[in-house]
Amino acid sequence: MAELTRKEVILLLAGGQPNCGARLAGVDLSGLDLQRLNFENADLRGANLTKCNLNKAWLGGANCSRASFAGANLNEAHASATIFNECDLNDANMSYGHWREASFVEAQLIGVTLKSADLSEAKFIRADLSSADLSYAQFTGARMHKAHLGGADLIDTILQKADLSESNLDLANCARADFSHAHFQRASLIETNLAWAKLRECNLSDSLLMRADLSNSDFTRAILRASNLTGVILRDTNFTAATLRDAKIMLDESIYPYIILSGTTLPDGKEM
Repeated sequence: MAELTRKEVILLLAGGQPNCGARLAGVDLSGLDLQRLNFENADLRGANLTKCNLNKAWLGGANCSRASFAGANLNEAHASATIFNECDLNDANMSYGHWREASFVEAQLIGVTLKSADLSEAKFIRADLSSADLSYAQFTGARMHKAHLGGADLIDTILQKADLSESNLDLANCARADFSHAHFQRASLIETNLAWAKLRECNLSDSLLMRADLSNSDFTRAILRASNLTGVILRDTNFTAATLRDAKIMLDESIYPYIILSGTTLPDGKEM
């Protein structure tokens, strides 16, 4: 499709049928100022929106599969239930946006900013969020199986009931994050900062937590069966009623003053 001007895009959107959405598949809109425009239910598959200004734009229900939003401004965008599968969103600004139930399967979101955004129930299966800013964002119930979050900023992020199984959070900063009831089976959290994090009733079976900072973190009733906690930092860490059976962790009298073990199942199967 030929390149369109902002004026032509506005006319096209205005002339669309109700609830049908504009047909913009493959269109080149790169660099345009499209803020506040309504792209609801639009077909944007394979479109080029690189470095577009989509501040406060409406994208709800649109199909943006394989489109490029690299470096785009999507601040405060409304994109609930939008499809971004296999999209290029590297370095995009998606802060304060509404992305509930959106799908980012196998999307590239390296260096993206999602600060304070709402991504509840969104899908990030096999997505790459390396070095992303996810601080203060809401990921309750998000599906992040095999997602890559290495080096990401998750300070004060809410990921309650999220599926992070087989995901990679190596070197991520998860200070004060809330992972209550999340799933981390076979996940990698090597050298991850989990200080003051909430991991109550999480399933961390077979996970890798080597050299992670667990200072003041809460693992109440968490399952850490066969997990590797070699070299973790323990300081007022709460393992109340947690399961550590077959876990690799040094627990001796020198460590006891720094952890809470009440009703905890130890690596040898004994209960404190």
